[in-house]
Amino acid sequence: METKLGKILEIIKVNKKKVLVTSLIVSIILATLISILVIFVGNEVCTLLIIPDVEKQTGYFDGYNLYVVEKRSKIDYKTLNRSLIICDMNGTIIFNRNLSSESALANFNTEFINSTTLIFGDINGVNLWNIETDEVVSLGIYGHHDYEFNPANNTYFTFSTYFVEDNGTEYIFDRIQEYNLNAEVVWTLDTSDFVSTDDWCPYEDKEGDRADVTHSNSIIYDDREDVIYINMRNTNTFYKIDHKTGNLIWALGEHGNFTLYDINGKEKDILFYHGHALEMIGHNSFIYFDNDEHNQTDYQNRRSRILEIEIDEDTMTAYTTWEWIAPLEYFSAWWGDADRLPNSNRLGCFGTIDHPQTDIGARLVEINGTGDIVWELNYNRTGDYSYGIYQVERIRFSPLIEVIPSIIHDFEETACINWKTWYNFRNKYDFNGNYSVILNGNVTNSSFFIFERFWNPTYFETNISLLEKGNHTLTIVVEDEGGHQTSQNVSIAIITTIPKITKLMEDSSSRPKIIFAITLVSLSNDRKLKLRFWKKSKYG
Repeated sequence: METKLGKILEIIKVNKKKVLVTSLIVSIILATLISILVIFVGNEVCTLLIIPDVEKQTGYFDGYNLYVVEKRSKIDYKTLNRSLIICDMNGTIIFNRNLSSESALANFNTEFINSTTLIFGDINGVNLWNIETDEVVSLGIYGHHDYEFNPANNTYFTFSTYFVEDNGTEYIFDRIQEYNLNAEVVWTLDTSDFVSTDDWCPYEDKEGDRADVTHSNSIIYDDREDVIYINMRNTNTFYKIDHKTGNLIWALGEHGNFTLYDINGKEKDILFYHGHALEMIGHNSFIYFDNDEHNQTDYQNRRSRILEIEIDEDTMTAYTTWEWIAPLEYFSAWWGDADRLPNSNRLGCFGTIDHPQTDIGARLVEINGTGDIVWELNYNRTGDYSYGIYQVERIRFSPLIEVIPSIIHDFEETACINWKTWYNFRNKYDFNGNYSVILNGNVTNSSFFIFERFWNPTYFETNISLLEKGNHTLTIVVEDEGGHQTSQNVSIAIITTIPKITKLMEDSSSRPKIIFAITLVSLSNDRKLKLRFWKKSKYG
């Protein structure tokens, strides 16, 4: 047991040897040489994947896409194979791991838990995969739909099912279980403690012959409050639970205790139907995939959507602050995901194997703030086959840096440059980082910091020495906890001379503040940003 525990800890330990770069280069070369992947099944050769169709517009967030895709027969709906994929924005496969075709796709959820290691489900339960060393270890933990890492205790949450008999009817409920690295249950909570059989969907959802009351599909652990959020598809409600006591704090949805408002400020009895992928995007702020299945106001509505919800725990009100209602041909009765990206675009997974009025199977879309699709990846239904995706994550392999386009220069004082950085992916807990600011080859500032959570930006205001007329090179370097670096080079040309100004007033606050006319060229990977700033004098 100790040997296995040591192996697990070694797997999740971040690796600073930068072998990821080599892996990426080799994978990209192989991917460009292979248009169709094949695997041998018995004596047959069956196509594992087709290359998806990708459409791009300006304004999408550049990165990579992590998901599990399965291939199904359109004749008998049998799952033929599955693969865990990391692809670029063109659909080119960077990493690929074949998975079992047994069990349900929803149990094969995956996400990164640090800069080198991702968690994924398989027929063998919960696994950890270090993509730099290519080591995989099975934790011996079995559950369904979601696997949530608790960094405070180095434990994992998941769901299991159990049955409750009431008046001759057998009902399915979910049990929330927390496991340590020895696959021992250290905490558990039965959802029938706070959910009634009366909450069963009026459309009578079933798994086999049993009444499926809860059908839980999302777990969030917030270590700052020591609370758990879970989403139940079939009750159209998500719940906040005190991890220490196991007590229900509140519920939001059809069976909740919040007053609900739609995007137009109209009060609603039910805000969403049979949704998935509850995620936090800030304090008391959530993003959610509303499948719109079993809509109790209009069963034929069938308009899946992405929505963001802001809650007030003092007034017990919940407001829809943003939504994107997908066209009918994106409708997904089950599965689905929604994430908010660093540029405020939203990423959605409309992943079912078929949709109304189209021959397209799984669909991944990125939508900007005004509701325009700026990137889309589609798996077309070909021949006798279709493709499904349960959820998707947008990721990077190193932090993101953005220089805010303004430099303020105080006469006889220092210049100030504002910039921000994001972690590599949608981080749900704290990650350490460090940065260095280099001006004309000399390090002027460096420090450790903690990345903001939920892929929100961490802001910096860095003072640099007085800039003289001429050309200057500024480099910002950010490193994650695993040693993966991103640098941003900024060429600064001071084209306005500093005026020789004598003392105008006795008060030092009267010194002129000048924003110099500069040309700023920001270089990061393949992107360039050219901005022009105009001279402005202000006497304070």
